[in-house]
Amino acid sequence: MRLEKLCVLELQYVDEFHYVSPYAGESGVGWGNGVGTATGDRLSGRVQWSNHPTGRSDGAMLPAARGVVTTPDGAEVVFDLSGRTVFVEHDGETVGRQLLLTLFEAEHDDYRWLNQTVCITEGAIDPVRRVMRMEVHLCHPDLT
Repeated sequence: MRLEKLCVLELQYVDEFHYVSPYAGESGVGWGNGVGTATGDRLSGRVQWSNHPTGRSDGAMLPAARGVVTTPDGAEVVFDLSGRTVFVEHDGETVGRQLLLTLFEAEHDDYRWLNQTVCITEGAIDPVRRVMRMEVHLCHPDLT
């Protein structure tokens, strides 16, 4: 498999991030929404998104984020992010390391090719600032 960088997503929560843990332990569910940007040669624009993650008892979060990239030419590209965020210590700070699968859907002819792609996304979330920076890579299968 060959990876090709598609874009960088920078996402930030706006307002409050809500998390409830109704049962014993740290497991629970959350909800938040935000704005951001997509920057890349093949996909760029402004982003609106929301996340309804599940939290595990070990402190890991399982994102369920969906949103839309509105490109400069007015196309709307919907995305779905899922996977895992594991919080680790890095340089004396807690950082959320993100390992995600990303799928895109578009009806605009210039972006319709994204409907047949699978992307791997890796990044980090600063839990204090509530900002995420992620690199999205297209997966090209080796069909030989």
